[in-house]
Amino acid sequence: MEAVVEQPALTDYEIERGKPVPSFNHGLLEARIIFEVMDHYRDTFDIVSEVTLQSPNPSTVPDLSIFPSQPSNWTKDEIKVARVPLTVVEILSPSQSVTELIEKSLTYFSAGVKSYWLVQPMLRVIFVLLPGDEELVFHNDILTDPTNGISIDLKKVFR
Repeated sequence: MEAVVEQPALTDYEIERGKPVPSFNHGLLEARIIFEVMDHYRDTFDIVSEVTLQSPNPSTVPDLSIFPSQPSNWTKDEIKVARVPLTVVEILSPSQSVTELIEKSLTYFSAGVKSYWLVQPMLRVIFVLLPGDEELVFHNDILTDPTNGISIDLKKVFR
């Protein structure tokens, strides 16, 4: 007789966003990536965490979305953002598979995203995936995304 392993019920967060609840390291990496991008590119890009994107359909909630900078409109907010980001950043959680996130990248590329950063915290690696099955791999180095010109120091991100 085989043992039945019950899976824990999904939380409201997981149901709403379609992904696992972030861990401490996940949140820390989000903050450090935001800081590194904004420290050098605050007038060029806006980087937003956990925002719902209208496209691709169905809507998705990437960890981080990088948009060209534009003036803020504090009187009008968006629950679902219609603009397509230049870059999407996803941080691999312990309960996710690399295959799952690579499949998500294809959905983002079909919506017009130019690059997809797949962050692997345990190995301190960021893969920059590009349309057409091209990828760049960065570890303990300067990450440079050729689609938007962003360069960040991974020694600072993974310190």
